Amino acid sequence: MTTTKPAPSETRPASPVRTKPPVLLTAVGRQRTGKTVFLNALTQTVIRQGGDVEVWNTDHLNVSHSISHFHPDARKPEASTLKDQKVWLEQQIEGLVTRKKDVVLDIGGGWTAFHEIINTTPLVPQLARLGIKVVVVYMLGTELADADYLQDLQEKRRFLPGHSIVVLNRGLLPLGYNSDSHFDKIRNSDAVMDASAGKPDGGIYFMPELDRMDEITDRRLSYTDFCDDKQVEGHPPTGLFDRMRAEDWFFRAFPEFLAKIDPALLPDMPLGLPKPREFV
Repeated sequence: MTTTKPAPSETRPASPVRTKPPVLLTAVGRQRTGKTVFLNALTQTVIRQGGDVEVWNTDHLNVSHSISHFHPDARKPEASTLKDQKVWLEQQIEGLVTRKKDVVLDIGGGWTAFHEIINTTPLVPQLARLGIKVVVVYMLGTELADADYLQDLQEKRRFLPGHSIVVLNRGLLPLGYNSDSHFDKIRNSDAVMDASAGKPDGGIYFMPELDRMDEITDRRLSYTDFCDDKQVEGHPPTGLFDRMRAEDWFFRAFPEFLAKIDPALLPDMPLGLPKPREFV
């Protein structure tokens, strides 16, 4: 058992060879629907698979589990006002046009600077003409209020980014429930039906649950460090079963989940999608 500072151990490739055009991917939804968990796990997976992805963070409300804790090189604005964030994001996107790199953007919940930019400029078609794809992941739980948030974006705000993915987070199932039928009401809501219409496989994907996810996020460890029994000063030793569950989630369940999504909508992974690990 070793003790480490809460920082990721993933190493980035020196000069990755791209296999497809870059994407700017973000997740939207109400607070506490699993957006940062998804974006963090995706980023760690992309890096492990040879990708070169930038992390941008404009979520000033999520302090304890900020994506910047897991990716210290994440770019973030100094100011937290909507106006300042909008200016900062515009500057970052200007640079992205030149760099042509994949970006994972954690914007937080509610109405954000990213929403504002898309709604007030022709950003999505303009980036598409420059070879950069904007992808929005709608993160939803089991509450109909999650669908209300999505409906408000679609109808009142006219937030229609084009490429979108609907993800239902099984980690938000109520205690004692393990059936996807608990999502039936939200899956059949007008907002989700509209967001997923015409998409492959219905455009709705279930992110697997991990019991005691907070054991990892509270320690601000990468999944590999947690599974490798690295400890963090000030926290009690991790448990064997928590580490085994995390290993199964990150190396088997999460890759199986990603494999169902159109790879053109994900950041580039030169080594390909990870093969789900088999545990005997």
